[in-house]
Amino acid sequence: MYTCKCVMMNDAQKQIAAGLEQVFWSRGFADPSVPDLRAGVGVSMRTLYRHFPSREAMILGALEYRHQRYLKYVREGVSEPGLEAAVQLFDKLGGWMRVTQGKECFFRQALAANPDSTDIKDTVNRHKGELLEFMGILSGHDQFASTLYLLHEGVTACYAEMGEKAVEDAKRQARLMFREASEKQFS
Repeated sequence: MYTCKCVMMNDAQKQIAAGLEQVFWSRGFADPSVPDLRAGVGVSMRTLYRHFPSREAMILGALEYRHQRYLKYVREGVSEPGLEAAVQLFDKLGGWMRVTQGKECFFRQALAANPDSTDIKDTVNRHKGELLEFMGILSGHDQFASTLYLLHEGVTACYAEMGEKAVEDAKRQARLMFREASEKQFS
């Protein structure tokens, strides 16, 4: 089964990273200053810098926390690999999008605000790569990974405009993909 290639954080780092995630989510990546981040997290400047020694490290910590949280969310309670698991993924994504009010991908927001950061780019690419790998495992068909990933990213990108229709369309496309593959197998 899928194993996360996550960066390990201690409990204090996780708590701070959770607060950083919330501040960046609510205010974006360009706006909050380090004092704003410190205030939003509720720790001293010394404690913040001890765990995350630069603003970029703070962004990376928030991204890592979000990465672990999202992968745990989409993996929980998912059926055995196959069509049902793919459909469940999109149901879960719809739930995530409702909770996040259809906001654009957190990872893409971070990269857009910090286009020159190699570390942020690498973290975003690792997150997206692990999602792509998970899609192959989830579907039970490696060849479906990129299509499910494309549907996942499409729902994320257009949920604000389309809402649940985006989720239902993605589920319909996943069902068609599985049905076509099954028909080819038995023809």
